[in-house]
Amino acid sequence: MQVLADKFMGPGRADTLLVLLPPAQAQLADFHTHGFVAALRERDIPVDLVLADVNYQHVMANTTASSLHEQVVQPALAQGYRAIWLTGISLGAFNALHYAAAHADHLAGIHLMAPYPGTGDVLAEIDAAGGPRAWARTPARAHKDERVWWRWLCRQALTQQWSTPVYLGTGEADRFLRGQRMMADLLPASKVRVVPGGHDWPTWKALWHLWLDDGPLSKLALNACARR
Repeated sequence: MQVLADKFMGPGRADTLLVLLPPAQAQLADFHTHGFVAALRERDIPVDLVLADVNYQHVMANTTASSLHEQVVQPALAQGYRAIWLTGISLGAFNALHYAAAHADHLAGIHLMAPYPGTGDVLAEIDAAGGPRAWARTPARAHKDERVWWRWLCRQALTQQWSTPVYLGTGEADRFLRGQRMMADLLPASKVRVVPGGHDWPTWKALWHLWLDDGPLSKLALNACARR
């Protein structure tokens, strides 16, 4: 797995790590090209950033969670980070959910931009059961696909605990909107954002800017300014 790090250059050492996972058929360099790294640094948010190339090969091999854990999260914990956030776009959001379903206790939260909600047969199965909450009450089988994280999301929704907060943003014309709406219905309304746009980089960039400005990491910048 290719991993690129971008360290916070402000005073002191950042104790929060933000891990950014790409969409399908993207390169880690695209996060620079489309201004994602620059947008974070312009806001002076005191976090270290890691770009991790978890891709379709990891999904097919069922190694998404284990690869992220062994190559990114475990080393970060050993380095002393106090909070780790996962954020991903499309397939990257799908992969972030796979990790959260297996290791939510290691995460401060996850941010899903235009998440790929899974294959049509799985969504049809959930829909036929009467929606995610009703489906989650049916007996679970030994699946390793997205059913794993769908059940994790449903458990959080049914208990309303949300010990690992989930933020979701998408475009109002996203091609995966039907499944994304099923996901959004499980989340607190305050954690969902829908903006104009489709399944493309301009829409994802708009969602990224909004989350950096209004999401949980914005408080880190305010706290850092208050201490100066």
